[in-house]
Amino acid sequence: MIFYAQETWIALGIASLPAIASAFLFFHTDKKNLALGLLMLSALLLRLVMISLDPFVHEWDERYHALVAKNMVANPFKPMLVVHPILAYDMLDWSNNHIWVHKQPLFLWQMAASMKLFGINEIAMRLPTAIMSTLLVWLTYDLCRNWIPNHNRIAYIAAFLTAFSGYTLGLVSGYVSLEHNDLAFVFYVTCSFWAWTKYVHETYSLKWAILTGVFVGLAVLNKWLTGYLIFGGWGLYLLLTHGIKLKWPQILHIAGAFIVSVAVFLPWQLYIFQAFPTESAISYQYNVDHINDALGHPGNVWTHILFLESAYHKYVLVLGIIGLIAIWRLREVNKKMTFSFLAMITVIFGFFSIIVKTKMPAFVFPVSALFFCFFAVGLYKTSQWVAEPCKESPKISNSIYFSLTLFIGLLIFKPWDIASFRSETNAYRNAKIHNTRVYENLPDSITQDYVIINCKSFENVELMFHKNAKAYHWYPGEQVIDSLQNLGFKFAAFRNTPNQGLPPYILEDPEIVLLEDVIQ
Repeated sequence: MIFYAQETWIALGIASLPAIASAFLFFHTDKKNLALGLLMLSALLLRLVMISLDPFVHEWDERYHALVAKNMVANPFKPMLVVHPILAYDMLDWSNNHIWVHKQPLFLWQMAASMKLFGINEIAMRLPTAIMSTLLVWLTYDLCRNWIPNHNRIAYIAAFLTAFSGYTLGLVSGYVSLEHNDLAFVFYVTCSFWAWTKYVHETYSLKWAILTGVFVGLAVLNKWLTGYLIFGGWGLYLLLTHGIKLKWPQILHIAGAFIVSVAVFLPWQLYIFQAFPTESAISYQYNVDHINDALGHPGNVWTHILFLESAYHKYVLVLGIIGLIAIWRLREVNKKMTFSFLAMITVIFGFFSIIVKTKMPAFVFPVSALFFCFFAVGLYKTSQWVAEPCKESPKISNSIYFSLTLFIGLLIFKPWDIASFRSETNAYRNAKIHNTRVYENLPDSITQDYVIINCKSFENVELMFHKNAKAYHWYPGEQVIDSLQNLGFKFAAFRNTPNQGLPPYILEDPEIVLLEDVIQ
């Protein structure tokens, strides 16, 4: 079954039903645990829908992540894009090279493990992202409770908004760049925030300090050093609590967490420097280049501020401002923790807005859980103000909380955007579906025995994901083909690739199989 707009609306609607029941139970009854369980169920169902919507791998950069993860199923410690390069390649070109250390490996290992269990397909490849983003709902709920004890309504609202985050769902589906890599990073950074709030909430328990370090290390093993953000918030919290006269147990805890974090991510760095020194040096330099070069993603200091409207919603941002003002009047809130949250948000936005020239939207999304908490405070206070005239009628008051939560959840969900991309008139999507079917239906006698050339631009990666093929999205020169044929290589070429006509030396070569499938 292919999901188009109507089927997408129906699937999203059905998946949302447990969450609607959850909100009703939470605001109208004492069945809070059941309500939270139904919300988690709905979050999972929504994400299972999202990973099923598109029966193809998206372009930037899901197809590359998918192919490298597929190749990691057999070789987890040798990340490869093109397993058997036949034609010459440039190590500087991460979209066409052999050894692929362009990204850190943890999210790729997760995808590989899922495909090992459930087969090489889009749903299995996306499943870890669906699971992690479901867990984000509970993490945000508990993080908020640690920040504002005895305010379960605020925590629930934060969890509800997390469950229906349209931007998160876009990452889960693979449609929003950089999908699984960014979502995994958001997950582990949020885990580090959550573990640290547990550490503070439970009066500096060493186990939570160590776990914070573990999650920081895992975050770095997904993306890079932005995963250390929590240490800045942690350090500020200590200064606000103890001033310059820090206590040795707290110093040892933060130092121990730092050492643990390094122990988690450093072995892979040492390994790839020894095993793949040239590729690793290029990759690390590319990371540095993000600071000094736009790398095809230009913007200005306002880019990430403007991103907030697309990641959330302009009306939801108003709630954030209300929440930021109202938070200081809540007695139960840990105000030192609030300062730490705001400092981390300021640092990540300041760093990527002012210092880093490459402007990719999800660079600032790792602090989304903190945004959802502030949005929840704003929605809670707004509901409280609206319900004030009805405070003598709990049923009406609770209905206001229920209705406003559903309304804001809908705004942040943006199901119309999700369905719109799946329209039957979306030429891009229709072409991806068609071309994927062509690749999947190529006979093994072609994909295993021939080098396939003249694929649509960069779709050789998709062909290699769906079939065990050697494929390229261009054709080599006549001398190169002749020399490779003399070495025993056989070639097959797509004849009908848009804007990529074949030259006579390929069309007239009787040894080259011409594939007549129409590529869109």
